[in-house]
Amino acid sequence: MSKMCLNKVALVFIFFMLTSFSWAEKKFNLYIGTNYIADPTIARFEKLCNCKLYQNYFNDNGELLAKIAAGASGYDVMVPTSYAVTDLIAMHKILPLDKSKLPNLQYVDKKFLSEPYDQGNKYSVPYAYNPVFLAYNVDKMKELGINPNTWAVVFDPKYLVKLKGRITMFNSSRNVFAVALLYLGKDPNSTNIADLKAAQNLINRASPYWAKFDSDSYYRGLLRGDIWVSQSYSIDIFKAMSDARNSHAKITIGAQLQKEGNMYELDNLVIPASTHNVNDAYAFINNALLPQSEYELSNLTGSSVPSQIAIKRLDNSIASLDWIYPHDMSKLQTFIAYPPKIRILTNEMWTEIQMQCREICSTCSYAQDN
Repeated sequence: MSKMCLNKVALVFIFFMLTSFSWAEKKFNLYIGTNYIADPTIARFEKLCNCKLYQNYFNDNGELLAKIAAGASGYDVMVPTSYAVTDLIAMHKILPLDKSKLPNLQYVDKKFLSEPYDQGNKYSVPYAYNPVFLAYNVDKMKELGINPNTWAVVFDPKYLVKLKGRITMFNSSRNVFAVALLYLGKDPNSTNIADLKAAQNLINRASPYWAKFDSDSYYRGLLRGDIWVSQSYSIDIFKAMSDARNSHAKITIGAQLQKEGNMYELDNLVIPASTHNVNDAYAFINNALLPQSEYELSNLTGSSVPSQIAIKRLDNSIASLDWIYPHDMSKLQTFIAYPPKIRILTNEMWTEIQMQCREICSTCSYAQDN
């Protein structure tokens, strides 16, 4: 081959490499729950960073923590809840924040800042929260004469005998233990072993009446009419109600907070220590904290947002819902991370509870599905 031909080949190769590089897609990886960010917010960020945002989903914080502890990387921003932030800090898996790069933090309602799990918001900033309560089949509750304004509905035998096989509770030890403790009049974050054993005994007595433990698809059971009462997240029930209206379903879903109190999962934006896109991570968080982004999130998904500016823009059909924006936040509590010994103990208790469901209720949905 002549020298001229070689030069032409080299030029073509260089041109190909340069154009391929220019076409290479810049990626941004977000680790988040499903249905937890609005499309307009994503589009605004992608234009800002000239990148493509990819969502990676987790079902609960236990899954997130296990994956990160095992060495998973490649995420640029994660959205863990309160107690998971504590564990991520302890594992040195997230970066301390330079809040000078987050001017939109000014729009976050101060009552959601400097929570016990991250005093001073050194590692995390609030994104949104989801109250945990009971959702139910309105017609069935009227027919049975049950008012689901109490956790007794899922623990007291006088209700359980009427609802056997029609109740779902979260497949989450923290959530189920918390409401059991609330029903017993105890601290839902209690680390007292006697309290935890009392909660375990209560759950053991009630669980044979439950259909299954389900944190993912429980709202579909409500929509079908198979399930009459579910421990629920506000974001899921908002969507379920919307789906019911759009499909002209005959079933009406209701939702209430409980008089003994409720938990809420305050979710946060954090930057993984393994990210190579720190600047884009700050840009994403800053964009997510905009009142416009928070408005989009609440308006489209029913998430509760910590921005008074955003809330004032919402239609009253959302802003007035007590199970999305509780009128009395003093009756709601966030989760606090368990010490390692208590975490191990509650995990063992949870395994025993699940095994009992298999042994005592061999025909229940939980045993069949698992």
